[in-house]
Amino acid sequence: MALHRRTLYRLTGGAALLGVLGFVVLTSPWTWSATHPGRTLPDEGGADLANGRKVFVASDCATCHKTPGQEDDTVLGGGWALDTQFGVFHMPNISPDPETGIGGWTLAQFDRALREGVGPGGAWPDGRNLYPAFPYTSYQRLSGTDVRDLYAYLLSLKPVGNKVPDHDLMFPYAMRRGVGVWRLAFLDGKRGEESPVPAGVDAAQYRRGEYLVEGPGHCAECHSSRGLMGNVIASQRYGGGKSPDGVDYFPNISPDETGIGFWSVNAIANYLHTGVSPIGRTAAGDMAEVVKNTAQLPREDLLAMAVYLKHVPAVHKPAPGMPEPNRTDTLVMLRNAVAAAPTLPTTPEQAIAQGGDVWVVATKPVWLEQAGVGGAVPEQGKLLGGAPVHVAARNADKLELVLKGWQMAEAPSVVYQSKGHRVMLAVLDQAAGAAVKRGKPETDADTGQSWVPVEVTLWSDAVNLNADRKALWDYSQATYQKACSACHVLPDKQHFTANQWVGTLKAMKRFTSFNDDQYRLILTYLQNHSKDLRPNGKEAAK
Repeated sequence: MALHRRTLYRLTGGAALLGVLGFVVLTSPWTWSATHPGRTLPDEGGADLANGRKVFVASDCATCHKTPGQEDDTVLGGGWALDTQFGVFHMPNISPDPETGIGGWTLAQFDRALREGVGPGGAWPDGRNLYPAFPYTSYQRLSGTDVRDLYAYLLSLKPVGNKVPDHDLMFPYAMRRGVGVWRLAFLDGKRGEESPVPAGVDAAQYRRGEYLVEGPGHCAECHSSRGLMGNVIASQRYGGGKSPDGVDYFPNISPDETGIGFWSVNAIANYLHTGVSPIGRTAAGDMAEVVKNTAQLPREDLLAMAVYLKHVPAVHKPAPGMPEPNRTDTLVMLRNAVAAAPTLPTTPEQAIAQGGDVWVVATKPVWLEQAGVGGAVPEQGKLLGGAPVHVAARNADKLELVLKGWQMAEAPSVVYQSKGHRVMLAVLDQAAGAAVKRGKPETDADTGQSWVPVEVTLWSDAVNLNADRKALWDYSQATYQKACSACHVLPDKQHFTANQWVGTLKAMKRFTSFNDDQYRLILTYLQNHSKDLRPNGKEAAK
């Protein structure tokens, strides 16, 4: 019996030892190196710093490694946190600081990190596996010359002493050694492999675009869907996918109609230079940071990238919420995807203070007397979205509001914001209209109409108000950008007068899913930022 027990112990111990040895071998950077082609590097002494700078901006290094809180893209102390489904990655210091950056790295060590995903140091003599949040799956395609020049350029910059904290990842992703298995599975080691040049395309231009897009530009790293292990799915390359945190979505940039198939080569190049798309949308978020870099590349490089992107395999993949293209002759009515009421930017009711100024967010009923609020008395008027009022008194949830504005002499039921401009603030019934205090009539020089300054005191509740005018404008601007600016470029709002926006936006209302309150906020935002109410952008919006 004892003999059998000892045999079992030996077998168990042997299996455990083999398992440990197998794990060590599979995760070792040496195993990957032994099964893939080696790297070549030119002489370090011939480095070209100007080319190094070009590789630096093409590789978008500053977006991740720039020290947060400053705009200089050469201050590379790291520290930016990337929140992902695996945990939080803290972007490392890549300045030439010898203690906290890469100042102590040799060219060979830098090259191994960039093209093989293995950094110097670590508990094992074979190196330190780097997480693929660092896009070495694309950087592996960099030429030896570009690696050398980039290395020399980085070492020429200002050292920044900043020790970045370790990554904060969930188990088992926190086991850095295990990344070696990922590298064996997904780092293909392909360098210099080229796809066939499409017919009728300039070969040199196509090759340059292929190199920039697939290598330093690492465009596929963001604009592709990923598998359970975080690997780019080959069949969906450039077809768009979720952002690392799973909240946002990177768009399809393949030449499919659900991607950028309708963009011309020049339109793509212009976007990489200006950040403005063919339909007037301006790059934001991560892409805005990318454009800061691509805008520094020569025009011929941007055109080359555009030519290549126009010829990658098309991926038919509509973005979330985008309907499938209708290829029939039948008119298809889309279901309203915005069934729930939108969340409007309101200040908590308890925070609306007596003596303060507030702005109306959603249409509010008003009464001449406090007793009418919430009672059986029919409303005696309405305050409209964007209207500024002063809180003269507060009694529990009831507010006494003072509204100032202008009326046309022949229209006593409507209160406007400014003389001569049809920016509506309120509509009043006969009784409320009779309670308005009117000043001396003035003639508008542009129209010849008679306008009267007015003031009226009304009662309402504390809901649907905002004490921060900027928050209201920010919401209205964002809502406009997400929908209307697909056709109407945002800067063009100042090409209109306040009065022109009334008819223009009203004509488009039937094509949108905005509710009336959102429509009012967009309209009043545009009116208040039009060229006559805010000439040359100098006069503050009301």
